Amino acid sequence: MKKNAFMGAAMLAAAVIGVMAPGINSRADVLDESTVSITYALDQYVQSLHIKEIKEEDVVQEEEAPTCRYPEFEGKCLAYVDEAVNVREEPDEESERVGSLPVHGIALVVEKGDNWTKIESGITVGYVRNDFLLFGDTAGAYAEETCPKKAVVNTETLYVRADQSEGSDCLTMIGEGETYEVVPSNGEVDEWVHIKVDSDIEGYVSADYVDVSYGFSHALSVAEEEEIRKREEEAEAARLAEMTSTRRQEVVNYALQFVGNPYVYGGTSLTNGTDCSGFTMSVYAHFGYGLPRTAAQQMAGLSSVSLDSIQPGDLLFYKDKSGGVGHVTMYIGGGQVVHASSSTTGIIISGIGYRTPCGAARVIWD
Repeated sequence: MKKNAFMGAAMLAAAVIGVMAPGINSRADVLDESTVSITYALDQYVQSLHIKEIKEEDVVQEEEAPTCRYPEFEGKCLAYVDEAVNVREEPDEESERVGSLPVHGIALVVEKGDNWTKIESGITVGYVRNDFLLFGDTAGAYAEETCPKKAVVNTETLYVRADQSEGSDCLTMIGEGETYEVVPSNGEVDEWVHIKVDSDIEGYVSADYVDVSYGFSHALSVAEEEEIRKREEEAEAARLAEMTSTRRQEVVNYALQFVGNPYVYGGTSLTNGTDCSGFTMSVYAHFGYGLPRTAAQQMAGLSSVSLDSIQPGDLLFYKDKSGGVGHVTMYIGGGQVVHASSSTTGIIISGIGYRTPCGAARVIWD
């Protein structure tokens, strides 16, 4: 059909040329009279098409659509549990336990089966039931929605600023190796990260001096679990050895049993919710000591001690945004403090350098 149409158009063009230019006959010297009009019409038609050579570089290559929305989770899985899930040597509940994958634990997928998946996480390799895992894009969407991000300080001392500027007020200083919650913030500049230090302080730190990531954990092998247990026992023994007073030890031990309980602003309940000063006041009240209600009042009402001579049971104080005393912790020995930190974390143990204290006070004197 196309060939016949093309030839018809050519013959029509030839007929028109023959009527309008009967004197043109130069090509008839070479061609048979019966074909000259058709040949000439073909030449004119082809020229009218302006056909150009198609080069390889003229062809626009369409980009392939991404295979997944969260490529960083491709080939990985995330623990979907409230507590740690066991990693087994074989895909069987009765198989030997080789380790555990904690909450927000991440792993490489070695081999995915219908019911069990072989994973690799840290130095642990083994099987986890699929019921307790999220894969690929599903894991990425879950992480984006629910998994907190953390910022780890990678410099010796870092200023926490009131705003995203080196010229803004310094709210406090934080130490190398300490970890803080990243707070989602609208209008945040790439060069700055918004962190929560505790219930009293939120501010900005330079992105150059923190390593930001999801708060993922790797699996722990049975051997690593045992090593951690031993280190915790050694740390506890060292802390107890540092105690110089039986009463100090009793106070600290009593305070530690409430770790994990909630923070509630204005609260004084060690079980149902307390704020920082309510925590220290209530702990000491159990032993018959009356402390003022707020952190500022406790610092003003107790006998101060130097920061280089603190002992377990002593209280450490920290400034708020306005420069006044706004937070208090209890030193427990071993370079650590216990405190009602924030509504996100509740009552926790932190390193003594998690924030720079502005003073210390003692309740129990030997």
